[in-house]
Amino acid sequence: MNKSYLAWRLITFALLTQFSAAVLGDDAPSLDKDCTDSANSASDACSLWHSVEDCKDVQPGDSCPHHPPYIKHIGTMPAHYHTVFNAVYDSCDTSKGPGHWLVVPNYPVIGVEDHAQRDPMSWNLAWDLAKDENIPTEDIALAINPLPKRSKHQLHIHIGKLMGDMKSAINNSQIVPHDGHWHQVKLGNITYSAIFDDSPFTDPFTMVSKKVGEENMVCNGIIIAGSKSGFYVLHTGGTYNAGSNLCTYSVFVEGQLNYSCPP
Repeated sequence: MNKSYLAWRLITFALLTQFSAAVLGDDAPSLDKDCTDSANSASDACSLWHSVEDCKDVQPGDSCPHHPPYIKHIGTMPAHYHTVFNAVYDSCDTSKGPGHWLVVPNYPVIGVEDHAQRDPMSWNLAWDLAKDENIPTEDIALAINPLPKRSKHQLHIHIGKLMGDMKSAINNSQIVPHDGHWHQVKLGNITYSAIFDDSPFTDPFTMVSKKVGEENMVCNGIIIAGSKSGFYVLHTGGTYNAGSNLCTYSVFVEGQLNYSCPP
């Protein structure tokens, strides 16, 4: 690992820890440590990690009890060490089909900013799962929230369908031309940067990092949206302000996903 990057990472996580309680609740974990650290074990923000630990060996289709809100362990993808969950909502009977899916690494990864541990294959697996669950390619939406808008201290990618307004906006060739460049898409008072790609999946983490700077990844949420001829990568977020130990701007990008169950 690059020494200068390691030094930056340690400094940044130390600063972020100062406002972690405001982000993740009163029992917020130490953000410079992952959920395997004893100091973080009791934090509710590490409950997803505990679910992964306890459920990763459950056979596909079997229930994984005692880990709300994840009622059923759907399957594992052991080649890349991820666990797949179908999350529970009172209005959604997941026995009827996909509702809200999560792809979670089976090893500790703090979040979108964890450059040393995050794996671009997480996106590929989430994309393949969405297709396996018969979500039309042009409706697929994957999302990862930035630190200020997430509640769990373990990287996880949300899988659902893309909201109609976002789908219409990005599929307008005058707004997002298929020219290999980033373009601005505004929905309400939120501005996203979007780029179209018709090649096989590469690494959305790196695509966004090159644009915003690795030091600002902690503030940026990422969405992958499908189309009939490729996919879009979108991100939105501000810069990390070391002086205030805060992100200048961040967005709950998961809000662009629709988790409604099939009829």
